[in-house]
Amino acid sequence: MSKLTYEEQEVLRHYIIVSLSRKALEKDLLELEKMPLKFQEHYLVLIHSILNKMSKEMAISKKFMTNHSMNIFTKKNDGLFSEYHYRCQGYEGVKRMSNVHIKQQASNYIKRFFMPISRPN
Repeated sequence: MSKLTYEEQEVLRHYIIVSLSRKALEKDLLELEKMPLKFQEHYLVLIHSILNKMSKEMAISKKFMTNHSMNIFTKKNDGLFSEYHYRCQGYEGVKRMSNVHIKQQASNYIKRFFMPISRPN
């Protein structure tokens, strides 16, 4: 039985998704900086803006985690599943997540930052 409340579980899951999404977008930013694009500056500004928003969300999650004495550690990734160990107010636990599921959630999370961009008719 999990000793985490529903809210703590959601914050833990959100923190994992946001941190992995941020890492992926940072890698994309490095590749984008190397590309010779006509509007490269605009793309870089957009990506930096999204990374800043992600950082703010991570800070909120991290503050919640600190207030609830929560820590999270990546322990194992066997290719199919990632295993995260956490501590929360004296309890220790393991959260296993499918890498395919994590990738899909990270993709959906990043996509929501790009969707407000309206397309011309």
